[in-house]
Amino acid sequence: MTDRPLHISGDELRQLTTTAAELATTYWSSLGERPVFPSTSGPQTTSTQSPNTRVPRSAANLMGLAMAREAKLPANDDGVVTGGVVYASQEVHMSIHKAVALLGLGQRNLRLIPTDAEFRMRPDLLQEAIAADRRAGLKPMAVVASAGTVSTGSIDPLEGIAAVARAEDLWLHVDGTYGGAAALAVPERFRGLALADSMSLDAHKFLYQPIDCGCLLFKDAHFAGKAFANSGDYVQVFSQDAVESFAFFDESMELSRRFPILMDLAHAQALAAAIQKEPDLELLAPIPLSAVCFRHRSKNNQEILARVIRRGRVFISNATIRGHFALRACFVNHLTIDADVEAVVSEVLAAANEVDA
Repeated sequence: MTDRPLHISGDELRQLTTTAAELATTYWSSLGERPVFPSTSGPQTTSTQSPNTRVPRSAANLMGLAMAREAKLPANDDGVVTGGVVYASQEVHMSIHKAVALLGLGQRNLRLIPTDAEFRMRPDLLQEAIAADRRAGLKPMAVVASAGTVSTGSIDPLEGIAAVARAEDLWLHVDGTYGGAAALAVPERFRGLALADSMSLDAHKFLYQPIDCGCLLFKDAHFAGKAFANSGDYVQVFSQDAVESFAFFDESMELSRRFPILMDLAHAQALAAAIQKEPDLELLAPIPLSAVCFRHRSKNNQEILARVIRRGRVFISNATIRGHFALRACFVNHLTIDADVEAVVSEVLAAANEVDA
């Protein structure tokens, strides 16, 4: 068994259940009653505001600026347009430097705007820098505001920066990878966030998720499509269904994407099947998710559990099911393989034999 569903034709989208699950998750996480990145016009469908999950900070900032480039200075068809300028504070994260280089804009065209006494970008100096570049014949394109700098956690004055960006017709990208989620707790410190065109957010910080869990939030999926959509005969889906015809790779740099939770559920079912084949073992509860409760029919299960743990091959816990002490295996690790599932049964049986010895 692999660590992902079989991909017959490209993106996991072509696995309808995985796409539907991720669409529902991103809708819930970004368009709920208290969204991190609120829309100015109320909740929208994923066709117009489409978060791309599992995108770490550097990739999210790169993607946000790629969308900015296609919105203001389209280059995907004819090549990089010279003279496009991006503005950020002196405290901006290094991933922005990397992004402008990878997008062909050049670090020479990244303007680092001085900060105030609290290490926040100064909108007045931003306005002056934009004016100077226009006089020089350059093409101001985007502003990157920081919603929590790495060094001090400073939050740029988002409202003031958004006003400048709107007046100058620039894309506003907010680097919220560190602090963005705090907008749920102290929204008054993030006034103006709703005016951004895109925002990066690392869930592995204030949302306490695994290190590779991040996302890019944006308002208009049209520009994501302009930046990232391509196709081939081998990934076409002929369907009128909105979910079945949706492909995350049309709005992201990624093509195939993992869906590890499905494997945890499958491993639980595989363990249940293996237990049912053993006459000495008994399932004690249904298995709607990834927890499997069972017992040895004729042995001291507490002693079996202690011996399983001492043996060190697998680590299981216990539960009490209708008065019975139960052995409990719960699958929540995407690195689990079939051999680990098989080992649960073999280790429990081996431990039971040790109890007899």
